[in-house]
Parts: sequence; structure tokens; C-alpha cells
Amino acid sequence: QIHKCGCGCLKVQKGHLLCKRRAPFALADNAWVNADGEWGPKCTYAFMNNWNPSILLATRSNHDVKLITNSTETKHISWYISSYAVKRQQHSSNVSALLAKTLVYHQHTESHNQDLNQLNKRLLQQCANSLSWEQEYSAPEVISYLMKWEDRYISHHFETIHWSSVVALLKRTFP
Repeated sequence: QIHKCGCGCLKVQKGHLLCKRRAPFALADNAWVNADGEWGPKCTYAFMNNWNPSILLATRSNHDVKLITNSTETKHISWYISSYAVKRQQHSSNVSALLAKTLVYHQHTESHNQDLNQLNKRLLQQCANSLSWEQEYSAPEVISYLMKWEDRYISHHFETIHWSSVVALLKRTFP
């Protein structure tokens, strides 16, 4: 939990090197709260970040504890957590191998076909199908599918316009 400034956390600001983690931290003999709602933890060593013994024992990792109250920090952390929770996992490490395997299958199964347009169309279809078959889904996507919820949210109702009917009407009206 002791912070050591190095090339990964130092940045130049107005000609001075400053720590991105804001070390050294402000010292305080006791935890404090002021009238503006600002607060600070007990800190007796300037390079020791705020930590929690239970979290430290459970995760065995370096962490920083911060009280989040109603402020812009609450908005930022809420946005970060919700964005992180619903993000799609994009593992593209096996895409090239998957496409190579699809190409081999395509060459084997379509060897009888001589129509280049049809061959290319089938290859694109097979590549798209193999990629969508191996696609990873986030937890919210899986839950939406299992609950038979819609996969999109639309705030308006749309009407279909048959463009050919509109063109025909315009041609009859304005010959």
C-alpha cells in the first residue's frame, strides 16, 4: 500500500513533476469532515494511500478507499461502473484463426461452384456467421435475451412509408 513515485505516475505540469496519484498525501491525526462536506481519512504517513484491512485481506491487492457522497464524484463513479458493467468484451485474439478456418471450410465446400459472385457472397456470409457464432455477450445482453426483452429502446413510434407509392402518386399528380 506504500506509493513509490516513478515514471508511470509522474507527469509534467507547469514545468514541475507531479504525481498523478497526488502523493504525498495530506497528513491528519484523525479522520475529518469540514462544513463544506469535504472529508479526509486519518493519514500518518504521506506515501500510504487510504486502504481497508478487510478489502486488503480479501483481494490481496493494492487499492484506494474513498468515500463517495452526493457530488460530481458520485456521478463520475456511477458512470464508470455502469459503463464497465455493460461493456462488451472484445476478444479479437482468435478472429484471424477463426476466419482462416472459415476460409478453409469455404474452399473445401464450394470447390464445385464456378460463379465468382456467388463464391464471394457465400464467403462473406460464412465469415459473418462464424464471427457472430463465436461472439461474446455481456451480462446485460444475456439477461435481456433470456427475459425476452427488446434489444433496443425506441422513444417514438414509426410508420412505414412505401416510397414506390409516393413516387407513383407524384408522377400521376405532376406528369
